[in-house]
Amino acid sequence: MPQHGPEFHNLPNSSIQGLTGLQSHIFKSKFGQVSNSGQILGLSIADLPSPFLLPDMDESIKTIQSAIKENRSILLYGDRDSDGVCSTSLLASFLQGIHPGKLTVKTSSEEDYGLCAPAMQYVREVKPDLLITLDFGTSNSAEIEELNQEGIQVVVLDHHEIPERIPSACKLISPKRGDSLYPTEKICTSVIAWKLVTAWLYTTLENYDSYYWVPDGETFFSGSLVQKGIKLFQGDKSEAEKRFGGNFINWGKVSKTQFPEREVFFSQISGSPAVWEQVQKNLDLASIGTITDMMPLVGENRIIVKEGCVSLQRIKTGEFSHRPGLYQLLAQLDLDKKKVLSRDLGWSIGPALNAAGRMQKTETALGLLLSNSNKEAENLATDLLKLNEERRERTKRNLFRVEGFLKRKRERTERPILFCYEPDFEPGVSGIVATRLVEQYKRPVVFIAPDHGHAKGSVRAYGTENVLNLLKKAEDIFHQFGGHKEAGGFSLSIDRIPKLAEILFQEAGSWLEEEKVSNIAEETKSLVSLRPQELRENIYTELGIFEPFGMENPTPLLSIKGAKILSYRPLSDGKHARFKILASSESIQAIIWNKAEEFSRVLREKGELDLWGTLEENTFKGKTSLQFVIQFFE
Repeated sequence: MPQHGPEFHNLPNSSIQGLTGLQSHIFKSKFGQVSNSGQILGLSIADLPSPFLLPDMDESIKTIQSAIKENRSILLYGDRDSDGVCSTSLLASFLQGIHPGKLTVKTSSEEDYGLCAPAMQYVREVKPDLLITLDFGTSNSAEIEELNQEGIQVVVLDHHEIPERIPSACKLISPKRGDSLYPTEKICTSVIAWKLVTAWLYTTLENYDSYYWVPDGETFFSGSLVQKGIKLFQGDKSEAEKRFGGNFINWGKVSKTQFPEREVFFSQISGSPAVWEQVQKNLDLASIGTITDMMPLVGENRIIVKEGCVSLQRIKTGEFSHRPGLYQLLAQLDLDKKKVLSRDLGWSIGPALNAAGRMQKTETALGLLLSNSNKEAENLATDLLKLNEERRERTKRNLFRVEGFLKRKRERTERPILFCYEPDFEPGVSGIVATRLVEQYKRPVVFIAPDHGHAKGSVRAYGTENVLNLLKKAEDIFHQFGGHKEAGGFSLSIDRIPKLAEILFQEAGSWLEEEKVSNIAEETKSLVSLRPQELRENIYTELGIFEPFGMENPTPLLSIKGAKILSYRPLSDGKHARFKILASSESIQAIIWNKAEEFSRVLREKGELDLWGTLEENTFKGKTSLQFVIQFFE
């Protein structure tokens, strides 16, 4: 079997609850049961929890509304990555339409993450009455207290890990706070910004602050008391009247749902066409941030990305005209004309927006998303794609250099973690390079490059280990560090890199043991095995009901046993290859990336192979076709 141990399964024939046999089989493999297929696959915005469950949401809205009413100056300051740029743009475009006073919008560029010294200097130069940080701020207690003492109010929208000390001199909207009532922690800052705008729009509705009594039909008087989409009480109405005063609006119908509070909240919002349209439109940026920040595509995130792709498609066709920058970017990207998929967010749209920050020109991405001029947006989209090409070239150069670095000393690839630093590594793409190295060497990776007189690095997990716990073991070494459990970043003085390597090598073994790592790759299983003649277009169509695909909901892995290879064509000097599989659909080509030399050798030895891979659409020069992408073979 291949290194990661995928297994063959028979192609099922029976269908359950309206699903085909293939769909039923894959559903059960993914989610463990079939009885909830309608609930999991058919969820909509109406199933999302209230934004007011997030801590400080109500207070933050009131703070911003007060600043607008008093015509005070506001500074939005976001992180440089796609989630930071998307969340900042989403909130900025909303505030631009309602704030008559001074509104300054910025994302970080060359400076370190968060409220570092250059960022603090910039804030003091602008001297806003209200600072709103997006995708950072949770770990900046001391800096926020300083600004507060200088008369600057602060609101933080962030989803990063909570440190021991969190800012008390500000409003902090974070799903990871210990006092959060929000049902999930894993939403990105773009979603938090969307939640804030949605909650704000909700406050413009009639009776938004009222109590609603929703009967449940169990008895004549039993039900739930709901306010702002939050269930405050469940039980007998007389008891609710004692606690909350009894001035309730009767919902008027019996609710049979598990979450009547969501039903009320959604009905109120969707009852106002103008509000509902804004809620839908802003899912474009919320979905991009979700995919690019690698949030798990289950539950709420699944709904947001699915509906966000619909919003992006409506931008692409011109039905939505609220974001000319995205319209121009989508027009210049070579995407399927019929629909926008989650893979387009992860492989085309997101990387283009991320490229600006990696190349230290975030103003290009920010300007694009905030542009109201089609001509300006067209030029900015062109500039952004040029930056993305430069980013790709820089990534290639770094990967070439790191390959030489690793080959020079064998022990560099034999330790529990890969630690890479050389003075000729180029900055800005450390996260991408670290991710590629994780894929190749199957272990956690630390990649560091010099950057404007000091060094910046990224760390990436291979399995379920928490990389922030590793960085904490060397926290005295860093100027700053932070991130997520799966991916972190840091900055430090160049002369401290040897000491960092010493600490991390010393601690890596015990850290991995503490984390009790479960390697993701070892959990990979093929969900269904096909005969070559069964690899046809209808398989791809049936798999479409499981969209969107991404973290924790990967594209279903298919296996083909005893494949005979035809029309083998090497690409890129033999690094990749295209070919056909005997008896499969003529319109489906197979392709293998980066492993073609080994594939060709094994093919010569065996004559036919067992293959594991995924089906995907490939669009080139406006023409879309299906291809089977090989991941494993033997």
